[in-house]
Amino acid sequence: MSDPVEGHRSDAAHADAEHATPHLPSNSWTPLTLALSLAVIFVGFLGQVRDTIGPTMWLVGLIGLIVSIAVWVRGSIHEYRSLPEEGGH
Repeated sequence: MSDPVEGHRSDAAHADAEHATPHLPSNSWTPLTLALSLAVIFVGFLGQVRDTIGPTMWLVGLIGLIVSIAVWVRGSIHEYRSLPEEGGH
């Protein structure tokens, strides 16, 4: 018959091994595209640019910003749902 204390120790060791490395999100270009979209929006506010192509830059930057946020949120939701139920994450 197996010792319940020994079985508990092996379960604890197994749990420690699972959490030996932290959970890290996967690589993504989304933060970079979000930052570039914000940069395009802010460049559109500059004096020399505002009078010529400023509104076009605002529109392009705003569309890029909205798409970047949507992709980032969608990826985060997918990643959260793929995590195991137990694990305390």
